[in-house]
Amino acid sequence: MKKILSVCLTLIFLFSSCTLQKPKNISESEPTTQAKFDSRRIVAAWIYYNEIENLVKKSDNETVFTANIENAVERLTKFAVNTVILHVRAFDDAFYRSEIFPVSKYCADADGGLKFDVLKCFSEVCKRKNIRLWCWINPYRINKSDDVSVIRKGYFQYDALNSENKQLLIHSSNGVYYNPADAQVKKHIIDGIREILENYDVDGIHFDDYFYPRTDKDFDSGYYEKYKSGGGNLSLSDFRRENVNSLVYSVYTLAKKYGKVFSISPISNINQNISSYYADVKLWATSDCYVDYIIPQIYFGFENPVQPFDETLQKWIDLTSDSEKLLIGLAVYKSGASDTYAKKGKDEWKSRDVISKEIDLICEKYKNVGFVYYSASFLYKDGDEGIEQEKNNILIAVNRHFPSSVT
Repeated sequence: MKKILSVCLTLIFLFSSCTLQKPKNISESEPTTQAKFDSRRIVAAWIYYNEIENLVKKSDNETVFTANIENAVERLTKFAVNTVILHVRAFDDAFYRSEIFPVSKYCADADGGLKFDVLKCFSEVCKRKNIRLWCWINPYRINKSDDVSVIRKGYFQYDALNSENKQLLIHSSNGVYYNPADAQVKKHIIDGIREILENYDVDGIHFDDYFYPRTDKDFDSGYYEKYKSGGGNLSLSDFRRENVNSLVYSVYTLAKKYGKVFSISPISNINQNISSYYADVKLWATSDCYVDYIIPQIYFGFENPVQPFDETLQKWIDLTSDSEKLLIGLAVYKSGASDTYAKKGKDEWKSRDVISKEIDLICEKYKNVGFVYYSASFLYKDGDEGIEQEKNNILIAVNRHFPSSVT
């Protein structure tokens, strides 16, 4: 029987059929209905945790906070934004009322309690303005440094830190993460997503590119040895990809149960996703049962010698036979800056028209592909003269491509 299970697991990675790709522990009775796509081309903006913190800090009460959100969202709509992707859990914390996660320090009051229910306020504003709201979650990340002193007593993260299983957490220079191989971790993440879907009126769930933080062989050796002793024959790399695939499939299935969409924004390099983060973007992008939208972060200009925007975009177009599920992450934050890693193209962003040219390319060449601005505050806040010039160029581009009925 163990050998039969091993063969079945291997088949998961060989075929693109949704039936064959279901991870081994997914119930056949779970719904897997494909999302119904909105007819509007999606134009979204990420609002990340520091931007939320700034909105919270400048608000004395919920009325003011809601007004500040209203102003931000109204400004975003001028740039054709019809979807907000809101950080609601950045570090195993909560920007909303939760029985599972501690209050995020980015929206806490002086006593550590929830100053404002950020998710509730955004949900109300977005509904009034007919803007979709997707909840952005970093599923595995607990902290952005290897400092365990921030881990909160009374929560799963503290139990994981003090567990006899020392591989339950992964420590790296980039932070502390849950181990994707652990069944308790998967349940913890799924329970948290279910809590949101049951208590808040939102339109989707979103992950970004934080999956496995390391590639060495030691941090999950116990899990892998147990898997091998049980008859598993996947390589270590495939074993790790299967762990992530299992979570992604489960989140997609849960989202369908509530009639919501699920999206992931991986880094732009397809092969690096697969080999370094164990994020099987080829599977997710070509299957009907993992994500509704995949959003590669193509944060490059046209003159970048390693990943020029147009060539990188084309690779993702070629990968996604169903272009309706492809959105493109655009780096508004680079406007006016010198992009050192772009070498000969390092000064391209000083032209203040890179984003508008990227929007033109997407809208003129691809009928269904949408895009996402990173990040929102560059559009809804007043900036210096250069930023305002870039924003004006973006406005010209979106007015050229989007009739008023779209937004």
